Amino acid sequence: MSYVEKFMNVKIQNENASREKIQAQHNLGKNTCKERMIKLFDSGTFIELGGLISKDGAGVVTGYGTVNGRLAYAYSQDYTVDGGAIGSVNAEKIALLMDMAVKMGAPLVQILDSSGAKITEGLDILNAYGKMLKRNAQNSGVIPQITLVLGPCEGLAALSATMGDFVIMTKNNSSLCVTPSSKLIEKEKIFLDSKVYADGENANKNGSAHVITENEEEAIGVARRILSYIPSNNMDNSPLSVGDVELNIPKEKLNSIADGGNYDIYEIVDGISDKESFIELNKKWAEAVFTGLAKINGTTVGILGTNKNIKEGTLNIQCIEKLTGFVKICDSFNIPIISLVDTKGFQIDLKQEKEGMALYASKLIYALSDATVPKISLVIGEIYGPAYALLGSKEVSFDICYAWPSAKISLTTPEDMIKILFRDEIVDSENPKEEEKKIIFEHMDEITNPYVAAEKGYVDDIIMPSETKQRLFAVIDMLGSKRELRYPKKHGSILI
Repeated sequence: MSYVEKFMNVKIQNENASREKIQAQHNLGKNTCKERMIKLFDSGTFIELGGLISKDGAGVVTGYGTVNGRLAYAYSQDYTVDGGAIGSVNAEKIALLMDMAVKMGAPLVQILDSSGAKITEGLDILNAYGKMLKRNAQNSGVIPQITLVLGPCEGLAALSATMGDFVIMTKNNSSLCVTPSSKLIEKEKIFLDSKVYADGENANKNGSAHVITENEEEAIGVARRILSYIPSNNMDNSPLSVGDVELNIPKEKLNSIADGGNYDIYEIVDGISDKESFIELNKKWAEAVFTGLAKINGTTVGILGTNKNIKEGTLNIQCIEKLTGFVKICDSFNIPIISLVDTKGFQIDLKQEKEGMALYASKLIYALSDATVPKISLVIGEIYGPAYALLGSKEVSFDICYAWPSAKISLTTPEDMIKILFRDEIVDSENPKEEEKKIIFEHMDEITNPYVAAEKGYVDDIIMPSETKQRLFAVIDMLGSKRELRYPKKHGSILI
């Protein structure tokens, strides 16, 4: 038998052995591991590595190719082989691929669809998972790690999944949990499937998954799109896309939004970024704030801000955690940060204070101050007291601070500020309550006027809303060569 005939026989045997299981996978509305790889990479570029490793390594496919013309690596668990169970051999395949990705400075995509570990291997499984988890940790902040959860993902695999920079899940077929569903259901004495607590919708609500999609095709499309926004590694810059031909056309709608006061924050995001370029992350988690990637004249930026339509955009612990994680991702991969601010500040909530609001707020301040990427704050509405230090202050974190003419900036809640400043006048009046209302009305603009902050240098400029996009792009371009000198240290002690 010739070498060619031997090669073809092995290939045919591998294909025939799994036809029934492949059909079963399709019946569940799921693609096979190789179909997923082919859809992830540019047409004709996927090259498999380790395809002939022993049968024990057949539960995962590893390889590389290009995504939007740039090198990327990926592994995809094969549910048609022992339910994609993780064992020592396929864990070694994954570890070798991770090592190659970081050597080449290229992104890694993890496509997870596995019933769990090969328990027949005993304690060797802990060693197998350890190889993967260690590399997830070491590679974090060096190369982008994108996780696609397209099936079950339980136990230690869930930890590997959530160590990714971007976690994408589907609504129906994916699940994510540390405790195996059967054990948790038994413990809680409920007789429902794992979708009660582990499906994509829940993962998006608790912050474990950044994006939830209707199906696998959409999930893979989101992964490809994110890869087109971010650099290949932490030493690289984000890829530029075609600039916005309408960059220099003023967005008059933003003037109306600023004058009206009542607005949808996503209208503002659309007005300052390229058309349909915004990719929101963690949409259902801590909805009083928002985070996402966008393009401004073809340049990638990270946009964070408050959503005043949800609890007036006030901040709680979950909001702070969401913003902190996003800042770390942007700083890791050289993505400029834009903060859109309109909030009355922190939630007045005794439970939040008991749970350590101050500690979490300090972590966000640390993350923003420690970030070396260009940072711009834009006050589009109210910002008072500690919230200003957190999300808008030049002295604390930001390189440039702009404000719209409609902005309101104050040391504390303006009503309280006025009461303190005019306390004697209010107390000495015949009708203190009426006098208080009158004085607050008369002095509100004086206390919150953004031009006062601009005169003191706390705000760099008051800009017209319609010109925001042009001004943001100009300052991002100016800050492109930013460098900061730091004291030598391993890392800060404020844990994120």
